[in-house]
Amino acid sequence: MSKFMPKITVHIQNTFRRFRQNQSGAALVEFAILLPILFATFALIVEGGRLYWSFQNAITGVRDTARYVGRIAPSDLCAPTPSASISNYQGAVATSLSSLSTNDIIIALDTLSLECVGVAGEYRVSPTPVAVVTASLTITGLPFSPLFQLVGGSEVAQIQTTVTDRSRIFGP
Repeated sequence: MSKFMPKITVHIQNTFRRFRQNQSGAALVEFAILLPILFATFALIVEGGRLYWSFQNAITGVRDTARYVGRIAPSDLCAPTPSASISNYQGAVATSLSSLSTNDIIIALDTLSLECVGVAGEYRVSPTPVAVVTASLTITGLPFSPLFQLVGGSEVAQIQTTVTDRSRIFGP
């Protein structure tokens, strides 16, 4: 038994020496360490891009709706006896904005109001009517939201903001 002991110890020492010098699995270990960081960065880029795209679409929709009101509403809304009221166009504006909504992105009309800008004699039509459209934007269904808890963030169920745009009313 004693004559096998030196061979076993030498064999164990050689195995440990080869294990310390062998770097064939180092790339795999480094990749395993880096993978969660890469995945979190990818998720951040995807979510950020989707949120930016959704917000830009909402801004464009509200701007186009305000311009639409500026074209269909009469230009005498600020006159002492207007031919119509800004509230007459509330239904058309609400329908126009809600048509922009999807399952995860909801755009809804908050307010449609009228501002009378300027004093008599300052513009051709004085005071000038300006339509103000304010809409709420709600984005739900954020698929990578739980992932951000892994990197120290908090899970967000939805993002909500408002978008406002103004357009001068020129009339039909």
